[in-house]
Amino acid sequence: MGASLLYQVLEPLPDSASAVRRARELVKAFTEWVDEPSSPEVGPAVTREQYEHARRLFAFGVLTRRDADALPLDRLTELRRVIDRTGALRDTDPYRMTVELRPEFARLWSLVEEAGLQIELPGRITPPFDAGEEDTTTEAGLDRMLEAVGPLAFDVAWEGSLRGLPSAKLCGVQLCLNSVWTSQCTEPAPGTHAVYLSVGTRNLDVQDEWLRRTELNLGPAQAGW
Repeated sequence: MGASLLYQVLEPLPDSASAVRRARELVKAFTEWVDEPSSPEVGPAVTREQYEHARRLFAFGVLTRRDADALPLDRLTELRRVIDRTGALRDTDPYRMTVELRPEFARLWSLVEEAGLQIELPGRITPPFDAGEEDTTTEAGLDRMLEAVGPLAFDVAWEGSLRGLPSAKLCGVQLCLNSVWTSQCTEPAPGTHAVYLSVGTRNLDVQDEWLRRTELNLGPAQAGW
């Protein structure tokens, strides 16, 4: 099927509100038709501020390493002691610990960051972030999510036909709050917000001229959806 190509719109986006506003402006300016926003991805929590906020929204999370390697048990002694004392552990294997998000973990967060850990969050099944059986949400539902998400990472796409391109497949606009796009996924980047145009690979013959005509300052192509 192939992946789309994502091009970052290179302009100052100092806060999440400006990034959301810019993403919606791009949808309005460049799409002929557009689907409802995709069901967003939320998290993970990689800073103490994000963890404290996540506790207000989620009861449980999954402790993993950011590089997807096995958990460094030799560096988790104090954290595991708190987990055992509070009865927070729900499930574990060498790569993951499902834990109740206890307030006691916050004071250990510097150790969590030093060990390269993160808390993955159940964003797609927890109100207001759940979309039920659907893979999309409404704009009103998206606004409720944006009001709640605060400092957490939040990624959502509007897929649709970009005006002037022959194929609509894998085209649209991508919004990343407190995160950046890497290769077909996002990674946490607290305080950094970005928006992207997604151009499907079926438009290769005309995309350079189309991108030039947008008159936007765009970054290099990245493997997208």
